[in-house]
Amino acid sequence: MSRLNLIFLIAFIGMLIWITLFQPEMVGTIQRGAMSAMRPFLKASDRLETSLDQLGDEAPSPAQLRERLAGVEQERDRLKLEVIQLDELLQENRQLRRALQYRERSPLSLAAARVISRKPSQWYSTVVIDKGESDGIAADSPVVVPLGDGAGLVGKVSEVLGPRSAVVVLLTDELCQVSAKLENSHEQGILSGQRGALLTLPSLKLRYLSKEARAEPGTKVLSSGTGELFPPNLLLGEVASLRHGALDAEAVVKPAVNFDDLVDVFVILPAAADGEEDTDGEAPDKAGDGTAATRAKPSAATRP
Repeated sequence: MSRLNLIFLIAFIGMLIWITLFQPEMVGTIQRGAMSAMRPFLKASDRLETSLDQLGDEAPSPAQLRERLAGVEQERDRLKLEVIQLDELLQENRQLRRALQYRERSPLSLAAARVISRKPSQWYSTVVIDKGESDGIAADSPVVVPLGDGAGLVGKVSEVLGPRSAVVVLLTDELCQVSAKLENSHEQGILSGQRGALLTLPSLKLRYLSKEARAEPGTKVLSSGTGELFPPNLLLGEVASLRHGALDAEAVVKPAVNFDDLVDVFVILPAAADGEEDTDGEAPDKAGDGTAATRAKPSAATRP
């Protein structure tokens, strides 16, 4: 043992002997002094322990955490739903604005209608709209939707069910045949859909083109106006492919209208077509009595 350690040991033993020789009152005084000196440290220790206990009490349990997480997820799902609804409202607003602009600039007499019924088994064949006899709707009335600066052909009214409903046969059905032409070309043919396609959008067929017909993919196909049932220059679709046969050519056409998302449409009223035909076919009024002879119109059964 070193000399320094020995000195400290002797001093420590001497201090113990000195304290034990004190009177009880002196020992109490020393204890009180020591407690007074240590009191700030003891209070700080108590406050620290209390804070730790409170922290432990406030910490959420796993069950509480799961409950809070479930609440946050519900709020997230609610906000997502609101965003989806707002997007749908914005899209509907854009569609209605586009429809209103088309109606304002169109020279045709139009009746706005909405698709109210559609059978899955006839998804690409027919739809039912909420306009009928009381709205001036008649059989063979063309049905269109605004597309860009013009309109795309949806189909035609095949049957008027009552005052407020009518059946529309779609362009994608083989019963709806349209006299069509290729854009920037003299080529004309008959466009029709095909029956029986349920799972995928059926393509249209443009038949009876001349065997010299030429059309690049993407060439627009428009209604020609021949037959006087459908107005000219309605957008029908775009050429997807062209096949030449021995006597003629046939084109596969991709429809311009989104037939999976039909909601709001326009029906071209017969009065507009009749008025145009009367104007075009009006004979001079030689008698001066306000009467005029008009050329006979072909029946709906003979018009494509």
